[in-house]
Amino acid sequence: MKKFIFALIAIATLMACGSSKNMEKLVGADRDEHDCITSAGYTWSDALHQCIRIWEVGERFEAGQKSIFLVFDNDSTYAEIFTDTDKILCKRNKSQRYLWLSRKGTENVRINNGVTSVFVKNYTYTKSRQK
Repeated sequence: MKKFIFALIAIATLMACGSSKNMEKLVGADRDEHDCITSAGYTWSDALHQCIRIWEVGERFEAGQKSIFLVFDNDSTYAEIFTDTDKILCKRNKSQRYLWLSRKGTENVRINNGVTSVFVKNYTYTKSRQK
């Protein structure tokens, strides 16, 4: 009788471990449409065309309790702004070398005299380049 009860408990445990609901809760089992593992902090970058952790790759801009991250692609054609809720891709302006504009034209990135300015959500974040 003890062996039978032990066998039932073992089977129930194995079935619970193999259920798809439990598999979905495992860290790394969640992937977005670009195959980025969101639970590990990865998000897709349109500028770099790969999964990144924005705090490892991007440059952080802070203002009070708000912060954003800025990522440039390899040849600086694109600048991507990551906010707490959005990501905005800006393309370098052909007539102004140090200006990147979003498609809407409201968000932008500028570099002037070593100071990078990011205008997003009606706020400008600035940061001086460190030597």
